[in-house]
Amino acid sequence: MKKTVFAIGTILLTFLSGIKAQDKRPLDDGHVITEIVTKDSVSAKDLLDRAIAWAQKETPKYEKINPVGGGSKVEMDVAFPIKPKELNPPFNYTGKILMHVTIETKFGKYKYTIKKISHTASNGKNTGGDITKEIAECGSMLLPELTWKKIKGESLKDANALVEEIKDAMSTPVNKKGEDW
Repeated sequence: MKKTVFAIGTILLTFLSGIKAQDKRPLDDGHVITEIVTKDSVSAKDLLDRAIAWAQKETPKYEKINPVGGGSKVEMDVAFPIKPKELNPPFNYTGKILMHVTIETKFGKYKYTIKKISHTASNGKNTGGDITKEIAECGSMLLPELTWKKIKGESLKDANALVEEIKDAMSTPVNKKGEDW
């Protein structure tokens, strides 16, 4: 009787551990903004050229850090400056909103993904970290809840502005020099 119960228990334990081992959950990248946009009859090469042109274009609103393109994908980090609006703020969170941008292309469509959105303060001690967290990385004493919500709102506003800029850039054909003679 004991051997039967032990055997059944071992089988159940083995079965349940096998189920848990096969549970593959994606890594949490925080807040992710992604969309697949269809462009009729536009080649993947042309869409990739548009993405590369956008990645190389200078903008005064934000800084593009280490743009890398090749194959069918363009990746980079983007840093938006952030600064308190009041004159002598009680909590100085001046710094950058960082996010990772990826544009993948296929024939007739492209996919953009904005993820890993975080706040980094210039002084180091008021760094908020990942915007999906309820409480800032530095703690609620250095960045209270209301200030942290302002930073989160500003970062999402910046991400949405970036989405609109990507869509505009991917809608405009790239002029290639030397193509027409």
